[in-house]
Amino acid sequence: MIIPKHGLLAGARLRHTVRGVTRVIIARTDGIALYDDVPLKERDGGAALTAAILGLAATATAAFGLGAARASLTVGESGTVVLAPVDAGHVLAILMDADADPIAGGDAVLDEAERLRAISGMVRTS
Repeated sequence: MIIPKHGLLAGARLRHTVRGVTRVIIARTDGIALYDDVPLKERDGGAALTAAILGLAATATAAFGLGAARASLTVGESGTVVLAPVDAGHVLAILMDADADPIAGGDAVLDEAERLRAISGMVRTS
């Protein structure tokens, strides 16, 4: 079972591994935050958006015949959102500043999602 403490540890590892990480979120796939490392007043919608992006990524990869979504990367003018499903019930996301390397962020998120998946004892959705 993933608990908020796992989010704290995952966030520390991701910030140590990837330059430019500004936020780490572990959300349930129903859009409820399990962990979010920004102040409470800044958390509105982060988990829900993360779950929604995961849903869109899963729909897109299935529609294009690409199999299960392993990760999603969205690059904006001021930064990047990288997320990966952890298991059937959770998603891990990081926000990175504009100068950060999105590929390094993607690799780190995939590694951390695998670590969290082992803790959860659940399987990733297909």
